[in-house]
Amino acid sequence: MEYENLPKLEVESDGFVTSFALDDTEDVLSFFRAHGFVVIRDVLSNEECEVSCDEVWTSLQQMAPGVIKRDEPQTWGECNWPRGICRNGGFMGKFPYFGRMESLKKETLVANQSQAWRNRQNPKVWAAFATVMGTRELYASIDRYGIMRPTLRSDSEDWRTGSDWLHWDLSPFHFGTSAAGFGPRKVDKGELRREYGGLRVQGMINLTDCPTSVGGFHCVPGFQKHFFEWRDANMEGYGAREDIKRRNFIEVPREDTMRRHVKKVPMPRGSLLIWNSMLPHGNFPNSSNEHFRMVQYIKMIPRNDPREFEPAMTSARFHESDWFPTEPEAEGFAPSKLGRCLFGLDDWDSYNESSDCSR
Repeated sequence: MEYENLPKLEVESDGFVTSFALDDTEDVLSFFRAHGFVVIRDVLSNEECEVSCDEVWTSLQQMAPGVIKRDEPQTWGECNWPRGICRNGGFMGKFPYFGRMESLKKETLVANQSQAWRNRQNPKVWAAFATVMGTRELYASIDRYGIMRPTLRSDSEDWRTGSDWLHWDLSPFHFGTSAAGFGPRKVDKGELRREYGGLRVQGMINLTDCPTSVGGFHCVPGFQKHFFEWRDANMEGYGAREDIKRRNFIEVPREDTMRRHVKKVPMPRGSLLIWNSMLPHGNFPNSSNEHFRMVQYIKMIPRNDPREFEPAMTSARFHESDWFPTEPEAEGFAPSKLGRCLFGLDDWDSYNESSDCSR
């Protein structure tokens, strides 16, 4: 397939892609509809970013006690780097599907990361998703931090992420979506396959400046408009393969011509990227000599269209105390009124925004 009229991607004079203030609603939506993604700046303050990065380092040191040291680059090598960090994408901890939620403290560290919880219930993050999704009644995912190391030496190629990683977390063939950070609902796959309705998005908060030299997000801007066309052209071939047709995570074939249109999306710290799950995307490597790339992944879904998801915390398998920091070294956290609704602990009908003093 050839793809025509894909939108151009502009980079501003500061080296970052075009971004918008939270209250630039019309521009946010116009850019999102055209490109399939949008960057909203200043959803986190510099201080919130710094505390989040501190948590990333604390988690690293929990994963490799006494081995990795923040101020000693010689300890960041492959022999020390935790196996619990994905080599391809830099994700910290195992993929947080529901079956692993019971081992949060041991495997994903999410239960001891107070600032990560505060970021998930941050009113600006919520408002950004609400603008894109067209509803303020949302549920938030319980996802992970991500980290990419600088390329320190000529022999560090083995720890660089893949440069051509391009995929969907939404299958074009049966429309099942990755439920990372949510609880699963029983949804008939045939029903999903017959009709895809509603908008699915994913998100990422940049905790450090991420110019192209530090690695980051790349995608095919505007491809969401070709999603169904691509599906129809590939259903009987690629989509019929046994290793593909039942998966939600779908790699774009190496020979596909869409790869000619992949663009890097450099972003400043404190900004939030939201992208349409129909957009093929991935990470590209950190090629700097000294700077880390650090991000936090987050998704939100509308209460009135949960489809195959539900808030992970609503499961009877868990008590509220299973989720939030209890370890002595972790700073305490209690969800705000907004957070309790985003996490599914309270019903949205009970939320009164004007009386929420935590905002």
